[in-house]
Amino acid sequence: MGILGQLFLVLLVCEAAGSSVPRARSTIVGGQDAPEGRWPWMAYLKITGDVKACGGSLLNEEWVLTSAHCMKKINRESSYVYLGVRSAKFLREEQAFNRTMSHIVFHPNSEDFDNDIALIKLNPPVKFETRVAPMDLPEPKDVFNETSECWVTGWGNVEHGKPLFGNSNLQELKVPILNQTVCLDKYPKLTSNMICAGFLQGGKDTCQGDSGGPLVCLSGEKFVQVGITSFGNGCGEEGKPGYYIRVASYLDFIKKTINSNPQA
Repeated sequence: MGILGQLFLVLLVCEAAGSSVPRARSTIVGGQDAPEGRWPWMAYLKITGDVKACGGSLLNEEWVLTSAHCMKKINRESSYVYLGVRSAKFLREEQAFNRTMSHIVFHPNSEDFDNDIALIKLNPPVKFETRVAPMDLPEPKDVFNETSECWVTGWGNVEHGKPLFGNSNLQELKVPILNQTVCLDKYPKLTSNMICAGFLQGGKDTCQGDSGGPLVCLSGEKFVQVGITSFGNGCGEEGKPGYYIRVASYLDFIKKTINSNPQA
């Protein structure tokens, strides 16, 4: 599935003869307009660099979680984080909260999709309100599987190579987490740091532009962020689910970073 526009990074090589190259996610295929205010942690990253747009999730007043490949080779001074956004087409009219990026922290081993995670420090911090609220992280003991209620969100492509023009409202899609055995069969390089989710029959998925956005699942009465939209083969194609970074594998990295005070 893909949400945030024209994302075209290709960071992995073919893993086997006849296999297609995994691509970063760009937008949501087969989704629907998200009700206003339903996903208040959702961030729109307007980027100057190889990648033009990505998603992210607000963790607290100062930090946004996203994918590392979105943040590589960007011009930080002319890139912005928008919060409280519903339509990516009318950022000014919506009076969205926009922030600059004072610092970007990459996972130390983020050269491949296995550690495709980064954190953005906002300048200045944001204040929470109806449209802007933080995402909860999972507990190490939490278990999410095929029976969990999970959603992805974004402003990415609605088909492979087809941006979300015209109707540019935030898209949402309910997706099932797939069994890890099924995921390994589809992508043999899958690691324990990755989650596979989507519909094997195709037609619904994240896509280019959705990279960095959250995969959230219901835990009790609240949503927690289980994954970060990362990569996939095509968008919404049969037998090709989407792949997400498993947030629970990086809780120590996330907490250490947001409790520190990195200098730009």
